[in-house]
Amino acid sequence: MAAASPSPVSARRQARHVTVFLDVDGVLNSYPVPQLRRVAEGRKKLQAWNYELHYRPAVVEFFDRLVETHEVDIVWLSTWSQRCKTELEPKFGLRNSFDVIEMPDETHNRYADDPHLWWKARAMEDWLDSHDHGRAIWIDDDLAAPTTRHYFEARYSPNKLKLIAPDFSQGLTRAHLKEIREFAYPKEDS
Repeated sequence: MAAASPSPVSARRQARHVTVFLDVDGVLNSYPVPQLRRVAEGRKKLQAWNYELHYRPAVVEFFDRLVETHEVDIVWLSTWSQRCKTELEPKFGLRNSFDVIEMPDETHNRYADDPHLWWKARAMEDWLDSHDHGRAIWIDDDLAAPTTRHYFEARYSPNKLKLIAPDFSQGLTRAHLKEIREFAYPKEDS
């Protein structure tokens, strides 16, 4: 018996599906945060892996809601590697657990401005090249590195890959969250 071809709903859902690759430091965590700004932004502190992190609970909640209400998967792409699951997910209070791409060596982000050497760039390129119809959002403060950013902008369509590089001292802002939501759930063309 021949397999049925996908229904239009399935094709539309597949076209809408997005994978978000999420860094921690400079994205969810920005430090140091002066007391006045911490209060104004509703930031919380937590201790993990011998570090103090400052984060916005509303941003963490945004990612939980995004997974629960949209065709979105989230993957940790951070030097924190498995600590994202073992330390950060429970301490952030995430309701969902996300996959992790492990840092393969101790280079951390030393090669962030070389897309051929930076482990995160290699992981992203592997994913993008092996998911022909996949759409991705890559969120990392180190995407401010011009060589890497230009490499990915030139190689991949803006409909396939959205790059977001928050300022390290600020982390994700409301404007970034709006960009993420609009890419993950584009409005239907009239």
